[in-house]
Amino acid sequence: MKTCNAVAWVAASVLLLGGCAAHTPAEENWPGYRTDGEGRLLKTADGRCWRTADWTADKAVPECDVAITGVPVVEEQDTPPPTPPAPAPVVPAMLRVTFAFDSAVLTEASRVALKAWYQDVARLAQPVVTIDGFSDPLGEAGYNRTLAEQRAQAVAAWWRDQGGGIATLQVQGHGEDSAVSGDRCASVAADKRKACYQPDRRVELRVQ
Repeated sequence: MKTCNAVAWVAASVLLLGGCAAHTPAEENWPGYRTDGEGRLLKTADGRCWRTADWTADKAVPECDVAITGVPVVEEQDTPPPTPPAPAPVVPAMLRVTFAFDSAVLTEASRVALKAWYQDVARLAQPVVTIDGFSDPLGEAGYNRTLAEQRAQAVAAWWRDQGGGIATLQVQGHGEDSAVSGDRCASVAADKRKACYQPDRRVELRVQ
């Protein structure tokens, strides 16, 4: 009977010691701070940690005392990838519009082409646009130069009507110089020569 009592006493003692070991105060995980039963820091409603009576500055942890440790707590966040820069606007370096024979009046097709090119140039920062007028070689050279100047000025006037402050304009007439048709029209029959020279009756716009 005494043996059974001794065994029971030893068993109870082991259970008691084991229970004490299992309930070691959670404050040992965070010296100087109050914790819950699972070892997590107890905090006030405004996020401050509860300190125990034995708290000292050397026990400070970043989660509770950033001002002391100088190490802020950074929470991981999903950061969206940076927005790629917008591509630079692509503008055709040169636009060519043509005119009817002996005319400095913009055709409807020329106005459509000018409008599209103008909108592209408007996206550039402080562009410089050169406007060069030309004529075909038919007729007197002085007259052709004047006609070429009138064509260049007609394009410049159209540009300003759109709100031409988007670019600095440089306007010039060249007459029959720099013909794009070259010498091929010289051998064409007289009744077809005027049509052959059509590409020369033009204004060229370039952006810098």
